[in-house]
Amino acid sequence: MESVMDSQDRKQVLIIYGSADLYGFGSEGLTKSFRVVKSNIGEDGLSLVRQLKPDLIICDISTSSPNGLAFCNQLKSDATTSHIYVILLGPEGYQIEGLRAGAEDYISLPYDNYALGLKIENLVRLRQAVRGKVVQEMSIHPESIGENNRLLNKLEQLVLENIGNSDFGVHEMAFQIGLSVSVLYRKLRLLSGGTVNEFVKNIRMKRAKELLETGIYPVNEVAAAIGYEDSKYFSKEFRKFFNKTPAEVKRMSN
Repeated sequence: MESVMDSQDRKQVLIIYGSADLYGFGSEGLTKSFRVVKSNIGEDGLSLVRQLKPDLIICDISTSSPNGLAFCNQLKSDATTSHIYVILLGPEGYQIEGLRAGAEDYISLPYDNYALGLKIENLVRLRQAVRGKVVQEMSIHPESIGENNRLLNKLEQLVLENIGNSDFGVHEMAFQIGLSVSVLYRKLRLLSGGTVNEFVKNIRMKRAKELLETGIYPVNEVAAAIGYEDSKYFSKEFRKFFNKTPAEVKRMSN
């Protein structure tokens, strides 16, 4: 891993690449405005992101590193990293898959250095604005901290009460909490750093892990209990979330 840390005031950009020919991409221009850290995609990728807490991640999903898509999905599925903005860099044919994986932007190869720099600046500025808004609201209305905590607790309770209902989603949550869908999206983004779907998935997966750790319930029953009709799809999503299969977690409890 190589890092350029010549100014602590610069925002940090993590470049995750999968092939040697991309090692130097965009570096010359980026290091003039940002602190740049480079790393391969590896098993410790998520741990590295948690440690560095970058302002933005650029991830290569070229054909030489197809696990870049899975890594992006993993970042966006984890409550501790889902708020970090991600730019994916890869072939034009992967654009839809990249955006579905949760990336904020996708740049097709070949890319333009100047355009890449502008996109990074815009996304970093957006993140600063969101952070500033949260701090401002908290300082002006300190009593809102308690209200926000109560809102999060109420939303979590709603999800748990409906955890086995696969049709329970944002519209039902918004109706029961007494907010519009757009306001609910905005509040959860500010309070949790993620989307409504990520919030719900985080609760469901943690509940699934609790059930599996008892060692009592089969994987298909756990899947159904948290609203997944397809146990194979549940196992796939569970592994993305915890980096372990449901069967592995269940075995560890015995």
